[in-house]
Formats: sequence, structure tokens, C-alpha cells
Amino acid sequence: MAHLIYLLLHFSILVLFFALVQRPAFIAYNRSVSEVPPTRSDLKDIYRHGLRTDLKVAAYLTGLPLFLLWAAAHFPALNATQWLIGYDLVAALLVGLLTVADTALYKFWQFKIEVSVLAYLRTPQGAFASVSATYIFTALGAVALTSLILAAGLVLAAHITDPSAHPFPALQWWGHLLVAITALTIAAVLFCIIRGLNRRPDTPVNAFYSNNQFFNHAAVNPIYNFIYSLSLTDDFSNQFQEFPAEYCREKFAPLFPTQGTPRQQLLNTERPNVVFIIWESLCARFIGTLGGTKGVMPHFDRLADEGILFTNCYAGSFRTDRGLVCCLSGYLGQPTTSVIKCTSKLPHLPGLPRTLRDKAGYHTMAVHGGNLNIFHKSDYYWAVGHDTLVSQKDFPRTAPQGSWGVHDDYVFKWLADNLIARPASLQPWFVTLQTLSSHEPFKVPYNRIPDNIVDNSFAYGDEAFGKFIDRLKASPVWKDLLVVVTGDHGVNLEYIGDKTHTQHLPLLMLGGAVKQPQRIDTLMNQTDIAATLLGQMGLKHDDFIFSRDVLADTYDYPFAFHTFNNGFIFRDATGTTEYDNASQRALRGHDTKREETAKVILQTLYADLATR
Repeated sequence: MAHLIYLLLHFSILVLFFALVQRPAFIAYNRSVSEVPPTRSDLKDIYRHGLRTDLKVAAYLTGLPLFLLWAAAHFPALNATQWLIGYDLVAALLVGLLTVADTALYKFWQFKIEVSVLAYLRTPQGAFASVSATYIFTALGAVALTSLILAAGLVLAAHITDPSAHPFPALQWWGHLLVAITALTIAAVLFCIIRGLNRRPDTPVNAFYSNNQFFNHAAVNPIYNFIYSLSLTDDFSNQFQEFPAEYCREKFAPLFPTQGTPRQQLLNTERPNVVFIIWESLCARFIGTLGGTKGVMPHFDRLADEGILFTNCYAGSFRTDRGLVCCLSGYLGQPTTSVIKCTSKLPHLPGLPRTLRDKAGYHTMAVHGGNLNIFHKSDYYWAVGHDTLVSQKDFPRTAPQGSWGVHDDYVFKWLADNLIARPASLQPWFVTLQTLSSHEPFKVPYNRIPDNIVDNSFAYGDEAFGKFIDRLKASPVWKDLLVVVTGDHGVNLEYIGDKTHTQHLPLLMLGGAVKQPQRIDTLMNQTDIAATLLGQMGLKHDDFIFSRDVLADTYDYPFAFHTFNNGFIFRDATGTTEYDNASQRALRGHDTKREETAKVILQTLYADLATR
């Protein structure tokens, strides 16, 4: 009987921990993420829908104690209590770690903790660059406290019941049979709780019930979400298969035309030297001329009047690893994976630098002040055609550095020196510059906007950018130069609170190669930059199957497609739809046609990804 009481207490303590510690902490810490605060009725719904996932985790974590107690019935010398306490301490530590990580990271990621977090552990610099030492110690303290609370309850249950003090008597054959039947019955109950009683096994989405994604995420148990994510594979061919293949091909064909002739020529040369600046987190929120806060980036606003400003460009996805691929490969961001981690596929992706190198004789280089080992950036940069990589390790140790690497002002100065000193034998050239200073924790050696660290970090980058452009203007380099500037993605909503401005990116082309200043208001995607630039240079973009030349005579259905964690946002002239793939419903702007179009794109994307 003591053994059964222990299992019941063990299971119940876990459920109570999630109800009284994990979920309240998550909601309280992340309440600012929700567009509307949860009411008492909302909290009731969150707990009601989340209970199912709490029970599943409690069942998972009660499985091994059941096995230990079954073993103790057959091996009386086994000190079951000691083994149970050891297991409970380890389990409490892991649960505490995942609980705190999920709570702390949600503001940055806005999705539940999953196996992708393990990718950060491969590069500790990337894992800890966004946070201060105080933050890390506070988080560790929270892990210790959370683990201690759970461990105290579980260990107390073991001491109260003390299974070792109630050993099984010597069992006859019928006794062994009775113990086996009891254990199997309990195991079957735990299995049913974990799997669910539906025809198909339960998934975390079973806890989703609201159009407010924060409420859904508050309901899902983080340990269950993490365990479930471990079971997912990179078998892309079976994901997002919504339509028959032939129907999907028919619907997809007109969406991304790879042929066409530009309606206008923006450049005065087909072979400009190109600097492609992929600016960390740059979005319309900071650009006054795009409706953002005035005065944050005056140099960009000034230069926008001197170049070609695309006013209606939207990010392809939500993080740098996706954004780089959107920019340089014209390849759509994936909602459930990141192709940049699939290193075997990288050489088979299209590459803007590689196309210019192989078809037009360009010399190519990528420059970044940070560590290119983070998220396989070096592998990707090489794969898409950069002949030379310059990163943090190539700059002097005395260079001003932040938590992510060498600050932008120094890197901009270094690049200006490099470009001005380049001999004619290295022309034409294409340079990718990925910035980093406007990344959390937004600490920069600059203090023009002291009351807003986010705005101030972009003001710092703007100052460096303005000096860079003005210096190139004063040099012979300017005559044949095309500078392309956009963001890799927008700033996290935690810092700016406006989803539209987060996805809305500036796209600016300027330099001596530009014929005349103008604004182009065509709705477009970040992924369209590659094909549009190649179109202006008279080069084909057949292999860029998800990139469109938005100036071509074949671009007759403007739309933008953005992915977030297992969801998408699709916008065209008729409106905007935000859709959650997990719950298979629109969170905002339900529209059958827009949703079908986006699903066709997703199905085609994953089918293509499977064959790369």
C-alpha cells in the first residue's frame, strides 16, 4: 500500500507544482507580451486547457518510479527509497531548468521552449551574448529555487511513505503475477494519460483554445512541449501536405515567376560594385520616413531621399538564421525548422554572391563583427558563394566590443578602408555586411537617446552607417557603387509592441550606380531582393524559385509571406491573415483564399526542402 500511496503522491505533487509554481510564474513574468491582460475567466480557461499537458508530464515522470518499485518487489535488497530520492532530485533539477528557461526566454522568442534551444549550447557565446552576468546569476538562482521547491515535495513524499521500510514479503507465483498485473495496470493508465484517448496521439496543440497566442502558450506545459519536440524529425517531405501534388504545383506556378523583364532600369550600370548591408533587427519602427519614430535614425532618413526606397517590404521570418537565408538565397523562412542548421543542404541553396561570382566574375566577401560559428553562419556564407570571410577573430583584440562581438562603428570604418584601398583587379565586387550592435542587450558605446536603450542602439548604428556612406561618397568608390540596406528581421515585440512595424522592413538602394532617387511602394518580400537585384543586372534568377523580381512585367500578384514559430502571416491587397499551423486556424484576419495560397507556398517550400 505504501508503494501505491507514494506513486499517487509523486504524481499529485508534480501536477500541483505546475499549477501553483510553473504556470503562475510564466504568466506573471510574461504578461506584457499579451496584447490584452488575462482576466479571471481567461486564467480559468488557461488552467483548464493546460491541465491535460500537466497530467502528461506527471505521467512521464512517474514512469521510472513505477519501474523501480516493481523491481523492488523482485529484488528485496534494492533500497527503493534511496533510488527514488536520487531520481527525484535529478528530475526536479531538469524540470526547474526547463521551467525557468521557458519563462525567461519567452519574451525573446515568443514560443514555448523546444529542442532548438540545444543549438545555442553548441556556441556558448551566442547563448549568453544577449544577457548580462546579473541576469545569468538571477536565472541560475531561479533554477535553484524552482528545483528546490519541487525536490522538497517529491523527497517528502518518499520519506513519508518510505517504500524500503515496507518491503514486499517473499512472493509466491501468484504474488509475482499480482504485482505484475498491478504494475501493468498503472503503466497502462500512465500510457493513456500520455498518449490520450483519441484516435491520434495528443500533441501540445491540444491545449490551444484561443486566438490569443499567449493564452495558448501559457496553457501548454513547457516540459511536455520540450519532450514532444524531441520526437520531431527533419523529414520535410511529409510536412504541410495539404493538397494533391498536381493541384499544389498548378496553384504555386503563378505565385513566383522566375522570368520577366524589368519595367524600369534603376541603375546606370549593369555591373555595379555592391555592398549588401543586413542590419540586425532593423525595422520600420525606427525609420521616420516609413512612419516610425522620428529622430532615431536621421542619417537613414536623409539618405532615403537620395536613393531608392522600397516602402512596402516585409521580413520573411523572425530570426537571423532565417533572415540571412531570405536575403542571400531568396529562400523562404521555415516555420518549424531552420535550413541553415541542415549543413548538407546549404550547398544546394541558391546564392546571390555565388550567382554574381560564377555568372558575372564578381569577387565576393562577407564581413561580420561576431562569431560566425553561431548557427553555422560560416558554413552558410561559404556555401552561398563568399570567397573571403572576415569575422570577430580577424579584428584586433583592442577593437571596441560588446557581448556579440566587435561594434558596428569599428566594422564600418574597417570596411570603408578596405573598399577604398581595393585595386581595380578585384572589381567588380560583392560584399555582405552583417551588423550586430542593435541586438539585445542593446549596449553600445553611444548615448544620444539615454532613456531608451533600444532606440539608442539603432541611433548608434545609424551614426556609423551615415559616416560610412559619407566617406564612400568622398572617394572614387562611389561612382560605381550600389549599397543595399535592409534588416534581417524586426525587433522582438517585447521591446516595441507593434507587430506590423516588426515585420515591416526598410529596403534602401543608394550609391553612384543609382540613376535617380525614388520611392517604390510595391508590396514585396525580403526574399525578393535577390531576384530584383539580379533583374537589374541583366542576370537570370531561375534557381531562385521563391524570389520574385518585383520590377518585372510578370510581377502581377504582389503579396508578402512571413513565418513565425509554426505559423505564418500572409498579406496582399485584400488584407492580412495571421495563421497558427499547430491549431490549424487563423488568429487574425481569417480568409479562405489567403490561407489556401499560403498553405500552397508552405507545401511547396517543404517539398523543395526535402529534395535539396
